[in-house]
Amino acid sequence: MPSTSALTDLLTLQHRPELGVTEVRWLRPAAAQELQQSYTLVLTSARNRRYWLLDLRQRGPASEDDTHWVLTQFVPQLAARAHGRVYLAFLVAASQLSPEEQESGSPMVLTDQAHVRLFANDAPALRWLAGRQHHESS
Repeated sequence: MPSTSALTDLLTLQHRPELGVTEVRWLRPAAAQELQQSYTLVLTSARNRRYWLLDLRQRGPASEDDTHWVLTQFVPQLAARAHGRVYLAFLVAASQLSPEEQESGSPMVLTDQAHVRLFANDAPALRWLAGRQHHESS
């Protein structure tokens, strides 16, 4: 059974054991100073969770510096807490992706620590995460 918690008025976190995924959804635009705080809150729920759906569509755009922080600070910390490679599907505005990328995802990061892709909708993102789970369990 999924359990949902509102970590702040800014985001919700839901563990989806039936999908093997943890969902984080930003509920409103985030000011620059709130971004790192909200990602730090997410880390508190990260232990042993390797598959993530992060919905950024309501959060609004992040600066280049904030994106750099997410990729160089948050993602490695998330991988360390998960005790293995993490898979993150970020949901962004469809206008940021080509039609092909909306379906297959736009690769953003591919390292030993993390695979990160951008998607426009939940369904293709969840298919990709399920495929990664299947691949890892084979």
